[in-house]
Amino acid sequence: MNLKSANRWQNILLFGGFVIGMVGIAVLDNLYIAILGLAMMAMSIVVWWMYHRCPYCHEQLGRGNPKRCPKCGASFEEIAESGKIGCAECYNVFRDR
Repeated sequence: MNLKSANRWQNILLFGGFVIGMVGIAVLDNLYIAILGLAMMAMSIVVWWMYHRCPYCHEQLGRGNPKRCPKCGASFEEIAESGKIGCAECYNVFRDR
């Protein structure tokens, strides 16, 4: 699963779980449906935790300067030392350095 589809699933689980939980409590007065909604919302956290981190350094994606390229695992220091770029994604990851 790539980051874009992970974002989509996270939003579906989070907002879908909220709607199902509210309908379960407010409309149907059913605790089991409300718990199902809470479980869906909890699964959105699992999706975030699994797919919004670098597979090499486990740094949260989209914040700060990444330590390693999420595709090939090369660090900026390794690229600067060897003078060779790791992969095409390295250009995007380390563009500001």
